[in-house]
This record gives sequence, structure tokens and C-alpha cells, in this order.
Amino acid sequence: DTDTDTEPFQLLPMPAVENTTRPDSAAAVAVTVLPKHLLNLKCPSRPGLERTLTWDEVKQLVAAERMDLMGRTNEKQSEYLEYKKQITQEHGSVVACIRQTKLAPFLADSSMEYLVLPNDFPYALAPDMAHFIVWSKRNLTAGLVPDQDIQLVFTAHFDELIGAGKYEWTWFVNPPHLQSIPEAAHGHLIVKTL
Repeated sequence: DTDTDTEPFQLLPMPAVENTTRPDSAAAVAVTVLPKHLLNLKCPSRPGLERTLTWDEVKQLVAAERMDLMGRTNEKQSEYLEYKKQITQEHGSVVACIRQTKLAPFLADSSMEYLVLPNDFPYALAPDMAHFIVWSKRNLTAGLVPDQDIQLVFTAHFDELIGAGKYEWTWFVNPPHLQSIPEAAHGHLIVKTL
């Protein structure tokens, strides 16, 4: 089941796209110095964040490649950790559960290269944002600039779903040390309606 707050953004599976060129991520990302309040978002004694993030804060954290400072609310993080325990007991691992439940039809369909689904346990975001996971059948490069074919696919769908020019987005693939499910290639897409 998906989070009801993100249901208006639900997408269908996405077919493969031919264009596979990739923009130069180093040229596309400016160096960002974070304000002190963003460096203190997480408290070591609590599992999550005390408050939701604004769109400007999300963009600053992503641009600075400080995804480690993003997270779920304390309540959502506790729910997520309990859920992980439960599905590990039922399926053997989180990866096995995801592959058997969410990704089985996608993995079996050779015409689909990507699948975008709302994150069941989204980061602590303001209500005008939604957090999606972009699952891929091929490895994704850690960083801030999506492969051009991924960008073409999700912008086409959001243009149709929300309307061109009526949303903004940011994208990242966590570096290996931050990936909670490194065995399943995926990126994070955060969309804000205007």
C-alpha cells in the first residue's frame, strides 16, 4: 500500500527510452555551503528528524550532497524500522520482500527499464512535496544528475500528470555508504507542486 498523501502522484510503470546520453554532473552541480541550522537537523539520540523540510532546504541538502542529513520524521523512522524487522522475519530480507511484492511484475517485463513508485516511508517533507523511488534494471550512478533517459521518462509522465511548468523536482542516487538497499538499483525523486 502506498502513502495516501502521495496518491495523487501515483505513476504507471515506465518503458525503456532509447537515448542514454548523460550530462556532466560535475558541471551541473554548484558547490553549496549549508546554513548551520541544516547541519543540526538530526539529533544523535533520536532516529529521525524533528520537523519537515522545506523545498529550499531539500534543494540545499541535495546540492551540497548531504543526503545523510535528510531523513524521515521520528515517528516515520520508528515505523520504518519496525516494518523492516517484520518483513525481514516474513521474507528473509528487505530486498527479498521488495522483489517479491513491489517489483515482481516490473522485473518480469522486459519492455520496462524503470519503475517509479511513491516511497512508502518518505522523508520528512512539507505537504506540497512527494518522495518517489525510481527503480532501475541497471546500475545507477551515485550523484545528483539523472541519466538523461530517466529524466526524459519521469518529466514526460509528470508533465502529463501535473502539467508542464507546474512542478519542480530534484533527484539523487545515494552514495554506497548511504544506500539502505544497495542490492536493488534505485534513485530518489522529490517532486514539489507549484
